[in-house]
Amino acid sequence: MRHSNTDWRGRAAAGSVAAIMLVLAGCGQAPPQGPAWDFVRMGMDGEERGDAAVGHDCVLDRRTGLLWEVKQSTAGPRSLDNRYSWYSGDAAEHNSEPGLMDGGECELDRCDTEAFVAAVNQQGLCGRNDWRLPSRDEALTLLDATLIGQGPTLDPGYFPNTVKGEYWTATTFRPYPQGAWAIDSVYAQDRVDWKTNAKHVRLVSGAKNSVKPKRRGK
Repeated sequence: MRHSNTDWRGRAAAGSVAAIMLVLAGCGQAPPQGPAWDFVRMGMDGEERGDAAVGHDCVLDRRTGLLWEVKQSTAGPRSLDNRYSWYSGDAAEHNSEPGLMDGGECELDRCDTEAFVAAVNQQGLCGRNDWRLPSRDEALTLLDATLIGQGPTLDPGYFPNTVKGEYWTATTFRPYPQGAWAIDSVYAQDRVDWKTNAKHVRLVSGAKNSVKPKRRGK
């Protein structure tokens, strides 16, 4: 496994900025209780897998029309153990702070979110080539707050190999763009963290307007 250095100038930010980030750790929002799931298992070829024992590579959420990546227990770009720093060359997405290139630990030559997206699109996972980081609101649709205290708050029958930890979203924290929103799989909440930090990633495919943003923190 490849290891990258995560040192960055943001670590030397003023104490007041660090305090803002710490306060934000408790400012996330949990998803509603008792979501009505409507998931379908999909194979690498994009075809439905009705039998859970057969295995699957993606999950289609019929509520939103979004297709989600399923992590692998074996080595490779989609391994459950891989972590990536947040990085984007899209100015509209990074809001003047692109993050850190190659700041994670993974099986790729470059361990950041943009490189991971490119690798999965090149692979053509589940017959798609439009894989991307999910928005903050999209990522929250997978979490089941009724599972808090029982492990990761994603249905293990559909999302095996989900680790306890935080997963990056594509949503930059607008008041302080050195940070981005991440989803905690254990507590079913979101929070802001430095883009330079390495976190897990679960990609999504589908229309970006399928989940309406909620009126809440920036």
